[in-house]
Amino acid sequence: MKKTIYHGSNHIIEKPQYGYGKPYNDYGVGFYCTENPNMAKEWGVSIDHNGYANEYQIECDGLTILDLNAPEYTMLHWLTILLENREFDASTPLAAEAKDYLLQNFHLDYKTADVIIGYRADDSYFSFASDFINGAISYRQLCNAMRLGKLGQQFVLKSR
Repeated sequence: MKKTIYHGSNHIIEKPQYGYGKPYNDYGVGFYCTENPNMAKEWGVSIDHNGYANEYQIECDGLTILDLNAPEYTMLHWLTILLENREFDASTPLAAEAKDYLLQNFHLDYKTADVIIGYRADDSYFSFASDFINGAISYRQLCNAMRLGKLGQQFVLKSR
């Protein structure tokens, strides 16, 4: 099955680049895309420059795809991957215990996936995730915040 994906950037990128990105992005190093062209346009532009929504066709047959929206996964699986890649303040005993619990009980072997599909944690949504880890909001509040917002879904290419 072929999918059309888009990568927002301040320049044209002819083809997806393996090993692209920063290790502390939501899902680690990868080529971050979306299936939504408007979201890619938004990601590609900034205050001081115009952007591009680079479009690609990808053949998904034969790829290992970890879709975090599948029924067998919860928001806690997504959050655990974030904990492994992003910096969280877990300096309080409650936060440290929560982080350890999630890593022990909701860890996924996401590093073997060719593609990861899941939420994008921009600054505001990362703040909700951090609040949950620190006990400031409930699991229900975290889920509601993630589902009600317009953070978008990422389609992350992790392999060649």
